[in-house]
Amino acid sequence: MTNQLSDNLTEEVLHKNQTFACFPQAISAFDVPNHNEIKQQILTWMRSKDLNPDHQRRMISHNVVTVGNDNELLNDLPDVKTLLLDLVNKHNENAWSYTSRFDIQESYLEVASQGAIYAPHEHSNSLYSGTYFLNLDKKTHSPLKFRRHIVSTHFPALQIECNKETAFNQPECYVPHSEGTVLLYPPNLTHGYESNQADNRITLSFNVVPIGV
Repeated sequence: MTNQLSDNLTEEVLHKNQTFACFPQAISAFDVPNHNEIKQQILTWMRSKDLNPDHQRRMISHNVVTVGNDNELLNDLPDVKTLLLDLVNKHNENAWSYTSRFDIQESYLEVASQGAIYAPHEHSNSLYSGTYFLNLDKKTHSPLKFRRHIVSTHFPALQIECNKETAFNQPECYVPHSEGTVLLYPPNLTHGYESNQADNRITLSFNVVPIGV
């Protein structure tokens, strides 16, 4: 099921585990049933790994470090990769229904500290992108937000006052998510966050590619 998403909708009226149309683009939000168990697995894995402030995405982020090497977590914990790919398949079924099978091309575990920001950005060379929110305090940690992707410098071509905000004219979109949620979205949909107010915002981000039918 797809639904228009507007900022005037409260989280209480939005059902979980569904695909939303934003701008419109397909963004799915899935809650992981055994999240607490998986979170403990990953936190245990993190204790033996180095923090890396000199990572590839440092140019678009501030106060964000990665844990271990890219893809290392999913290589060491294949059950987590299987879980994420199961959700990718659900997202694909709800949205584009491609016949291809999928694999995770790259993944990175990130820890954001107080004052962290992630500049609006996009990804290339992938079909879907995803973020698993492993540790997220909704009162103090920044939510991930999406912005309308506009290629043309002439947008809108004619600015006219609107009566209300809709899924088609809104400039920015928030899809309800919390700890234990996996968001899946187009890689070229602008996304990022700002004003993170506390330490230990932990996310596992990943990019998905097709691997044939």
